[in-house]
Amino acid sequence: MAATTKRARTVKALKLGQPIVADVMTEDPICVETGSSLREVAELLDEHEISGLPVVDDQLRLVGVVSRTDLLRRLLEGPNEARHDEHWLDLLTAGSTSKVDLDAARLGVVDDVMTPDPVTAQQDEKIARVARRMADEKVHRIVVIDPATRRPLGIVTTLDLLGVFPA
Repeated sequence: MAATTKRARTVKALKLGQPIVADVMTEDPICVETGSSLREVAELLDEHEISGLPVVDDQLRLVGVVSRTDLLRRLLEGPNEARHDEHWLDLLTAGSTSKVDLDAARLGVVDDVMTPDPVTAQQDEKIARVARRMADEKVHRIVVIDPATRRPLGIVTTLDLLGVFPA
């Protein structure tokens, strides 16, 4: 949906006092499949200039969420079997050599760092209720799913909410 159409729909919903998730969500979110390397996750986040991704299984059902913070934490801490003298953060600035690729593979896969069973919403829920849930759960994004299939339909972020709740 074009940004202007989405904004017009949101303004209309605000005037009526009943904005719902479908009014503000970003449709068709970029997703990553379980088993994907952390390098693939980082590339998707960078390429699409986003801070988090829904994680789906082979049936495209939502199983988790991964964020830039999750990746950074893994780079700072390293994998579980990492030695204390290893500097995993160097992978961020290193060129793509075979040694770096091998080290990146040792970092694990998205399943190792994602938040399982993420907070979700449905398209017809009121935005105020979803915003409250996000605050209560201390999350910055909520995945909008089809309740029958658990497939992601959209995503709502804290930035999306700023447009709904003007100062």
